[in-house]
Amino acid sequence: MTNENDLKKFFIFPLTNINLFPNTTKPLHVFEPRYIEMINQSIEKGIPIALCFVPEGTSEIRPIAGYAIPQIIERRLDQTLLVFMAGQGKVKLDLKTIQTLDLVSSMHGTVVNEDFDLEQTLKSKYMALSEVLVRWITRHISDPAQREVFINNLTGPKEVIGAFSAYLIYDYDLQYEAMELTSLREQIQFLHRLLESGKLTNL
Repeated sequence: MTNENDLKKFFIFPLTNINLFPNTTKPLHVFEPRYIEMINQSIEKGIPIALCFVPEGTSEIRPIAGYAIPQIIERRLDQTLLVFMAGQGKVKLDLKTIQTLDLVSSMHGTVVNEDFDLEQTLKSKYMALSEVLVRWITRHISDPAQREVFINNLTGPKEVIGAFSAYLIYDYDLQYEAMELTSLREQIQFLHRLLESGKLTNL
């Protein structure tokens, strides 16, 4: 679902096989001058950056993207940046509105309003996904303090679904399919089918 009142400007950062799911964090090593300038402008002007999925071997920008205002973790001596992108939501970009000013590109887009109402009939599948995600966290995050923080941040369906999609789907095209889904019903059914099919990362 979209809301026309949410139409706004987004800087665009196209990256091969990268999806930024809401309520997840993506670290980026930014070294190209145009993207360093984009990061600086985003923070200064409060314009969010859409991390745009580009299929490997192509230059095609897909229209559904996660977005965030970046947080600079480190400015290095060589002028490169370590940046954290904490996904704030999804945007549907109007690819025809691309503009480039001083090498920094932007588009207009509409914020996607996702439906996170958990239906009673889906609770068993949702709980199965939650349990698999917690097992994955327990297996792959060795530091007990980090593991506890991660699990404690899984406060509801939007956090669980975002983390599950970001960390347990290893096929990038399937990840993008998950990005395109905007209702909790569709997301749970899609992820549960993947779980049953064995098409997830090592559990």
